[in-house]
Amino acid sequence: ANAIILGIIKGHGVSKMVKGKSMVSEEIELNHAAEAAGIEALESDMGEYIVQLAGEKPSHIIMPAIHKTKEEIARLFHEKVPGVDYTDNVDALIQIGRNVLRQKFLEADIGLSGVNFAVAETGTLCLVENEGNGRMCTTAPAIHIAITGIEKVVEKLAHVPPLLSLLTRSATGQNISTYFNMISSPRKADEKDGPEEVHLVLLDNGRSQAYADEQLRKTLQCIRCGACMNHCPVYSRIGGHAYGTTYPGPIGKIISPHMLGLEATASLTTASSLCGACGEVCPVKIPIPDL
Repeated sequence: ANAIILGIIKGHGVSKMVKGKSMVSEEIELNHAAEAAGIEALESDMGEYIVQLAGEKPSHIIMPAIHKTKEEIARLFHEKVPGVDYTDNVDALIQIGRNVLRQKFLEADIGLSGVNFAVAETGTLCLVENEGNGRMCTTAPAIHIAITGIEKVVEKLAHVPPLLSLLTRSATGQNISTYFNMISSPRKADEKDGPEEVHLVLLDNGRSQAYADEQLRKTLQCIRCGACMNHCPVYSRIGGHAYGTTYPGPIGKIISPHMLGLEATASLTTASSLCGACGEVCPVKIPIPDL
């Protein structure tokens, strides 16, 4: 997947990429591969941007920087962003981040995004977000590359609304997110904005192996809402980094073995109180405790 993405970027002879939120790009360690190839890859989700500045990994799939206090972020911005004075005013911190990112959206050659749902019927890529950075990444640069796990494909457009409703309510308690992007093609002749090219990278990485097992197939129902983590007594005490995997918490314990093998993930299943809260709150009814 990294080779495909870097191949597209090198084929255009460019080197600046802005990224919307994508856990799959974390999974394949795209940022490290880009850096090694001399390509700047900047996270534009505010939480991801903070985590990237700090040289860390996300600790939650919806709220990557949930483990940081505003004072820690204030120190980080003061140290890492040129010309920024220390302030722990949250609105001021957000504005500092926005100013940096706005400039990067203007300069970027490539925009990379994840995909929440990909619709087979219409070829539509659906992006759910609250910050608007996903929309900037997928419209301002000339080239848009989207990457997704193969389990995010749904058959028909009509299948998206119930899944979207479940996702936003379970993730953040919203009826709908601030932005819901539906991308079905590159810029058309009569359109004023949008990329000239759109590429979609479909990642397997253990997913079809899970699909082949009737029990484990249910792990692929996950819509990445984070509800299981928010209700898990273990996760809420130790945080996401303690799991050592891209996907932490209860769902991470059952999907990480597909990707990394049993030897590397054998200890994850012991990080459970067997209380069953994760199974109860899962909007897509994955039987996490059973699995």
